[in-house]
Amino acid sequence: MRNRIWILAADGNTAHIVKDVNLLKDGRQQPEVETFQIETKRRQDIMADKPGRSHSSVGFGRSAMEYSSDPVREEQHRFAMEIAGKLDHYAHEHAFENLVICAAPKTLGDLRKLLSNQVKEKTLAEIDRNCVAVPTDQLIATVKAVVFPG
Repeated sequence: MRNRIWILAADGNTAHIVKDVNLLKDGRQQPEVETFQIETKRRQDIMADKPGRSHSSVGFGRSAMEYSSDPVREEQHRFAMEIAGKLDHYAHEHAFENLVICAAPKTLGDLRKLLSNQVKEKTLAEIDRNCVAVPTDQLIATVKAVVFPG
């Protein structure tokens, strides 16, 4: 029987899905890793296209308009939506039995709101830590320590 535990390591710009990890196995594993990434833009590049000016409702004045929200944060939220949709698709295909999520705190918060009930039911643990740059072996060891403490 295949061990179908997946690990999601994500931040606002990058996500890795580490597939078919055996948490009971000691030693080196070489699971398949699927990577998603958005093009990271600097805030000044995103905000270079200013929202413009608006006419005052009273008189002839014009005022500079402000951004209604943080465009970088909105981009990261859209990325979390994409990842949640991908996980939901995989859950419907029964591609994994359990999921462990290791994500940067803001990304984890976004994912908690966006994941379907089916994915939430399969979620074994959540780790609020950015593990995107962590090597696969170390990521698996971190997950083992959380799932099997002591």
